[in-house]
Parts: sequence; C-alpha cells; structure tokens
Amino acid sequence: MLNVAAIRAAVASLAVSLLLGSGFAQRTQLELWTFIDPSGDNVRSETLAHVIDTFEVANPSIDVVANVIQWQELDPSLLRASRANRVPDVAMLYSPSVPPHIAAGTLMPLTDYLAEWSQADLEDTVILPQSVGNDGTVYGLPWEMRVSGIMYRADQFEAAGRELPRSLQELREAAVDLSRNDLVGVSLGFSPKAPSISAGWFLATLLGMGAEVINADGTAAFATPEAEELVEWVHELVTENEDALPQDVALLGNEEAQQIFVAGNALMLPSSSQRLEFVRENSANGDQIQMMSYPTFELDQPAPALVQSWSAVIPRGAENPDEAWAFIEHWTSTEMQVMQATQAGYIPVRRSALEDPWFESDAAAAIIWAVEYAAEHPMDFDFPEDTNALYDVWARMFERVLTGQMTAEEGLAWAESQYNQRIGD
Repeated sequence: MLNVAAIRAAVASLAVSLLLGSGFAQRTQLELWTFIDPSGDNVRSETLAHVIDTFEVANPSIDVVANVIQWQELDPSLLRASRANRVPDVAMLYSPSVPPHIAAGTLMPLTDYLAEWSQADLEDTVILPQSVGNDGTVYGLPWEMRVSGIMYRADQFEAAGRELPRSLQELREAAVDLSRNDLVGVSLGFSPKAPSISAGWFLATLLGMGAEVINADGTAAFATPEAEELVEWVHELVTENEDALPQDVALLGNEEAQQIFVAGNALMLPSSSQRLEFVRENSANGDQIQMMSYPTFELDQPAPALVQSWSAVIPRGAENPDEAWAFIEHWTSTEMQVMQATQAGYIPVRRSALEDPWFESDAAAAIIWAVEYAAEHPMDFDFPEDTNALYDVWARMFERVLTGQMTAEEGLAWAESQYNQRIGD
C-alpha cells in the first residue's frame, strides 16, 4: 500500500521550512473537482492522494484543494459553474460528457500547452476522440482508461464444472442454471439515475451484432431487428427465471448493481476494468473475480471493446491554468500511470508505462486482458455530441419494457422518437 502518511509528513515539513525561510510566501490554491475523495481509505482514494501529494512535494508553492462531488453531478455542476463564472482550476469529466462541454465552450483548449510537448510525448499519450473537437483541438487528457466487460465469479463456474459463456445464449443459460435465491445470475441495472454501464453494454453489443444505432444525419436508428432481438433477450432473462435477473435488480443503477456483486450475491456483473481492483478489495471473493469480453449471439465473436476514460480538463476562466496544466502533466506522466496501474488497476494512458516489468506479472493480467481486447476488437462508432441523452433514453426505454408497459418493438420506436426530439431541441 502507498505510504500516504509519510508523503504527507514530507509535504508538511517542506511547507514549514518554506514558511520559516521566506516569510510566509504566498501559496497557490489549485481547486480540483473530483468524485474520488483523496482522504478516503480505499485503493482509489489512496491512489489519487499519492498523485496530489507527490505533485505538492515537487511544487511546494501549490496546494491542491479537492472538492468532492458525486460523479453523476460533475458534468451538470461544471455547466452551472461556467454560467456563474465560478469554475475550478481542474475538473474530472467522464468521456461521454466532454463533447457537450466542447460544444458549450466551457473548456479551455490545450493547444498551447501541447505545442510544447515533443512528438514522442504526443505519440505516447492516448487521447480519446470524445476529448477532441471537430477541428482537432484537444480539450482534455485522460488520467485513466477503462475497457468494459463482464466480471464473473470464477469459483462458481469452476464448482459447476462449467466453461465461460462464449455467446449471449450461453450467458443466459449460465445465468439461469447457476442462479439461486442467494445468487443473481447477472446483475445488470437499467435505472436512468445511473445507466452508463447498462447502456454501454447495450451499445457495444448492438455494434457487435452489426446494428447501425445512429444514422448519418445524427438521428436514431434504434428500431432495428438487432435491437429488438437484444431487448427481447433482456426481457426473457428477467421473466424466464426469477433469480437469473430479477426485475428489481434490472431497475437498479450502476452502483446498486455492483453492491449486489460485491456482497457475493451475483454470478456476473457487466462493468469496466477500472472497477476490478475496487470490487476485489471490497469483496470476500477477491481474486476469484475475473473479467471476460462482452459476447454477442455469434459464438466466439465478442462485441467491440467499449473504451472510455475520465479526463482532466481546465475549465474556461480557471484562475490558475498554468498550474492546472502542470498538475495534469504530473498526473498523466509515465511514473504516475505506472503507479496507478499497480495500485488501482487503471489502464495507463501512456504507452510507455506498459514497458514496466510489472506488466509481465500475474497481477497485471486484467490490464493486459483489457489492452488486448481493445486492440483485437476496436470499436468503430462516432459518439453523438450528447451521449448522456442516448444512454438516458435507452434506460427509460428498458424501464418501460421490463415493467410490461411496452413491447420491445414499441419501446424501441418510442426511444427513437424521444431521442430525435432531444437532439432537435
């Protein structure tokens, strides 16, 4: 574990020395908006604390002040703050939330800062398309990446003498056959309050089935045979067996669905790679929790890998943009990316980080799985400007279908209409 206390003691000691030697020099307060509390005692909190503390040691005139905000609220809070001209210096934004901010003009272009980077640094750093404007301007750098897949209980499959599912049909059979009153087959929730995991699974699987999803003009292409088949698959999973995917579980959000899995009461959980170490740390099942690719209806034909990230952005109007950029550079450096991978299981955004010998160890297996999955099954999809609207409409559609208010066909037609109205407003 990171020796956070020792690092903080070093920061405090250095601060005292500076004050005694230079007469209470002015220190810059760098405000960071984050959904991870660096004062927490879990692996993600300790990892962020290490990033902050090592930055402060290297930059003794800067204090990073963390303002903790729920992850679902970071996007709308930053929009409100921009309108009120009271923005932080650095903020975390989930990759699907970045395009609306680019369109709204709330983010500072990173052009001048990146112009000072070498070509080697530029080629070494992964920048997802969602953080890039139509003219090629970069507005954010990812500080971690994640690849979506299915967490599963390896011990349960082994005890049943069962191979891992290689198609959606096999996944449904496993969920039905291995579930029981204390073990949900698959914990997959479609609540509009937190639909990113379920909607991301739906998107990746649809693309793997050959569906178009969005027309060339930006309108919805939801009412397709592929989408109807997939919605029916979920509906049948809910109705076929009361434990495979109970209706009340199917109506939960991401965090509640994950809690069921962490508690040991679910066999499978659609999730993403950056959550694996956190789930293992908080579950009695530990290393028995593994990850596999999203299957499709075709045997041994995985869905394309959904790669997303949390990016660090500098809001337009930030009081300390140069210091903010220095913090982002530190955060995305090879050294910090290796540290984050070893401590929290984050996929590095620096390709050079993968050259560290640690990535050849068994401990790095999940990260290597994610990197190889993304490389072998890349996703070719132009995300809409408002991905949140896409995910929200799908979640509300599933609520209606899974509670019997609509058939799959009716729900998809309704979702098309709703989405087209949203983008037309």
